[in-house]
Amino acid sequence: MKRFTLFFLFAVALTGCIKNDIPLPTIQATFTAFDVAGAARAPKIDNALQTVTVYLDERTDPRCVVVDSVAFNEGEPVRASVDFTQPIDLSTTLPVTLTLYQEYAWKISTEQAIERYFEVEGQIGEADIDYINHRVVALVTAATDIRQIQIRRAKLGPAEVTTEQPAIASLTDFSTEQTVEISYFGKTEHWTLYVVNATSSVEMKSADAWTRVAWLQANGIAGANNGFRYRVKGMEAWTEVPQEQIAATSNGLFKGLIKGLEPLTEYEYCAYCNDEMTEVGTFTTEAEVALPNGSFDHWHQEGKVWNPWATGEVKFWDTGNKGAATVGESNTVPTAEACPANPTGQAALLQTKYIIIKLASGTLYAGNYVKTDGTNGIIDMGREWTTRPTKLRGWYKYQPQPINVVSEELAHLNLKGKSDTCHFYMMLGDWDTPVQVRTNPNNRQLINYNDPGIIALAQFQSGDVTSEYTQFELEFEYYSTSRKPKYLILVASASKYGDYFTGGDGSVLTIDEFEFEYDY
Repeated sequence: MKRFTLFFLFAVALTGCIKNDIPLPTIQATFTAFDVAGAARAPKIDNALQTVTVYLDERTDPRCVVVDSVAFNEGEPVRASVDFTQPIDLSTTLPVTLTLYQEYAWKISTEQAIERYFEVEGQIGEADIDYINHRVVALVTAATDIRQIQIRRAKLGPAEVTTEQPAIASLTDFSTEQTVEISYFGKTEHWTLYVVNATSSVEMKSADAWTRVAWLQANGIAGANNGFRYRVKGMEAWTEVPQEQIAATSNGLFKGLIKGLEPLTEYEYCAYCNDEMTEVGTFTTEAEVALPNGSFDHWHQEGKVWNPWATGEVKFWDTGNKGAATVGESNTVPTAEACPANPTGQAALLQTKYIIIKLASGTLYAGNYVKTDGTNGIIDMGREWTTRPTKLRGWYKYQPQPINVVSEELAHLNLKGKSDTCHFYMMLGDWDTPVQVRTNPNNRQLINYNDPGIIALAQFQSGDVTSEYTQFELEFEYYSTSRKPKYLILVASASKYGDYFTGGDGSVLTIDEFEFEYDY
């Protein structure tokens, strides 16, 4: 008995010295969805910065935002420090702690675009509305009496929820500035309004030169003879921008598109309103840059992995072959079945395959495959790119299979048995780094088509059987003519839902001769 007691005391003492050195799991707690009432578009969830940006329409009060749905890592016991079943205040940044074995500090913020305008009789172009300093300046013709101004329309706050003191429509005398209190969502802004006689009826606003096109903007008198002229610097004769390439607004702003320019060439331009003309300005067009290995002729093989560039060449394209080849074979490979435009070359064959435990979509993209995360992938999407093409042309053929593998996440879409869909998309953006994509459901981060960094976007998808090569043309939709891109994202996939490991086993997409166009 005494021996047992000594042994027990020794064991207890020893236990007190034992430390728990077993590390806790390090699965990052993330938001995977955050939908609110009154959203203008889908939110941006940035897992790297641990931020959620909610985009509200202008009628939604950010002080009382109703969360329709919120989701975290699938299948993980994530806890949030905020009760999202109750309205939340997003008038300032909301800190949220997510807990999953460890704590992760997130921030939720809002962006709210408010349409503002100010128009008066005799106005020249759009008013300059400074919403940060709450200041409006409208130019009118020299003949306009600014003591008797008639306001056509004005809006400086959100629709239906804004009060004005005094009412802007009641103001007439702008021989001195007018002040107005604009109140909404519990705050009051003090605005100063100016109406000023201009010395000229036409004013050049901007000239954005690309490679073979240029975009011009000017202010003139609404309804007047407004237009643009241009010429190669050093030439005498001007070329008139055709009226069908000029768009005008009701307040005198007019925009022009010049086509058919030569790359790396200096041009002169001007705007006119009736008999008045602006000073002559100059711009130089950008270079015309070809898409590297857009012919898909150059490949090399390392072990089981096929790579879409020749040995010693600068890498531009990449595939998911490193992930697929860890347990199977490359599913994006060269093929001698080239398109009619270059029948002696090669093409890229992208095949969706079920590899042991997962479906792998055949994919080719501008970017870099970073590493395999378990049975998932981490990819840096995008290559550095500074020119502004207008279109992508290429050839493709597609043999889709019925979708026979569907992830739990997409079960609600009832995709099984439907035809698979190939998908091309491309983006130009002013991101400072490539856009990282992670397919692991625990920290998934996919391409956000509402990313504010996007300057231009284009997509093409089809579920039709296309047995013979077919030429396609995909035009960029530009959200801004003045922002310059830093990166290009370009992706071709045999299965649209490949990021969710969903598609038809055996779907085959063949692509060839991708090239950029720079004119309209």
